[in-house]
Amino acid sequence: MPPTTEVATKKEEEEEEEEEEEEKTASICLDDTVHEVVEIRATGDVILDVSFENTNACTKSIPSEAIQKLRASKAKIPSARVFYRVRLETLKRHSKYFAHLLGSDVFGEGRTIKDTFAGLAQSNLNPSEVEPGLLPRIQIVDDDEATRTMGREAVFRDMLRIMHGAEHLTKPISITYLSVLVVMADRFDCMALISRYITGKFGSFRYAQTLDKSAEEILRQKILIFYHTNQAARLASATKELILRGSSRWVSFSDSPAFSTAWWDLPDGLEAELSHRRACILRTIASLQLHFLDLYTSRNRQCTLGYDSSPACDSFQLGEMIKFFTKKGLLSLIPFQATSPEDSDYIWPEPYTGDIENLIGLLRQCPNYQIDKNHSHCGLRSKILPPLDYIRDCIDTGVGIKVMRWRSDRAAHTWIAPEPTTGKGRKPFTVGGEDDMKTFDFTKSKSAMEMGANSFNVDQSAKTMFTAEKWIWTPEKEEETPRLVKTWPKF
Repeated sequence: MPPTTEVATKKEEEEEEEEEEEEKTASICLDDTVHEVVEIRATGDVILDVSFENTNACTKSIPSEAIQKLRASKAKIPSARVFYRVRLETLKRHSKYFAHLLGSDVFGEGRTIKDTFAGLAQSNLNPSEVEPGLLPRIQIVDDDEATRTMGREAVFRDMLRIMHGAEHLTKPISITYLSVLVVMADRFDCMALISRYITGKFGSFRYAQTLDKSAEEILRQKILIFYHTNQAARLASATKELILRGSSRWVSFSDSPAFSTAWWDLPDGLEAELSHRRACILRTIASLQLHFLDLYTSRNRQCTLGYDSSPACDSFQLGEMIKFFTKKGLLSLIPFQATSPEDSDYIWPEPYTGDIENLIGLLRQCPNYQIDKNHSHCGLRSKILPPLDYIRDCIDTGVGIKVMRWRSDRAAHTWIAPEPTTGKGRKPFTVGGEDDMKTFDFTKSKSAMEMGANSFNVDQSAKTMFTAEKWIWTPEKEEETPRLVKTWPKF
């Protein structure tokens, strides 16, 4: 045999031996059953015995086709039990959860580690060199309630690998994978490390587009990921999208199992905040519509041309306005009712559950009605477009959640009013009128925002308008006959 051929054959044999060594896996025997051990570190000194409990409530899997195959075969969704060999000090350094659980003898797990290490030391054995069966074994249970996803053991393995300075193994990466990863990182309190890894390693990951309301779950998963990983621009955009489109959860009063996952109950008050912001925006837009209906039903004449036809012009504009709002489904003409609002027979107007951008688009379709050629600017269109433009500008830049402001100064960033503190459980009693209400003046606010249009001012302008209790959309005219100001006690 030629020398070159002999050397090549010997090299191939060495490579095969190396591959065989790499394929060898560690194992542990419990109750006469041999279990494979996933060696995150071959020199690890602790075994994590993790039970991943799955139920038929699981709707997703990693990989995604696994659950589809199970459903096709009508097989029961299996649970998994996996053993991971890890370094104790590495866990404690990167995870506050493990540092608290395993770092002292306060908990039984910490005492187990301390006692096992003491026994190995008496036998002159190094924990990083012994067989897995001699190491302290820490049991952890992970149920599927927070994610409704099977295959979480692969995500947990990758999380441990990232803690130990290695890269993830799961491929391909999906939005479900990233969602489960941040949920696990949140539970085991290692979010700082996982956040850096996600933004660095998966910075170019292409998130699926959410073009309509049917993709709400994906949108919510994106919000959860962006929030936990401090992706500010993406979070602001995604939260604005959910506010504008609305959520099936916000209009449903049932505790559906589908809403039990972490992304259907966004953390740190985000769920309530986003729902409240949508309600505030809708209330503001509704006030604009009611404002012009009130103007044209008041005693003050809106047509200022001074023609004999001016009174008829106002009546014409009011009629066309009501017809337009009703035709677009934006006004419910409900007469007075004999039943109480608490009665089941009481007729309530249907709430708006559509896209807010579509709502603004509907209002912008208002034609330029005129009773004759002399009344070219008397109608609703010329009056309603400037406020609608201002509302749209505030929505574009001042509605989404700014992650750093939300984390550092939530009280100033939230739109939800704080609970009144009265002391000793007594309700305050004050008497006031419209002067006590938070009032938004469109003309003044628009000028102020144009003079100082920075990020903070835009956010503040949006918050001021959308959280107001009273809106002045057009300059107030002196009334022909003074009206009595209504006052009422506030409780």
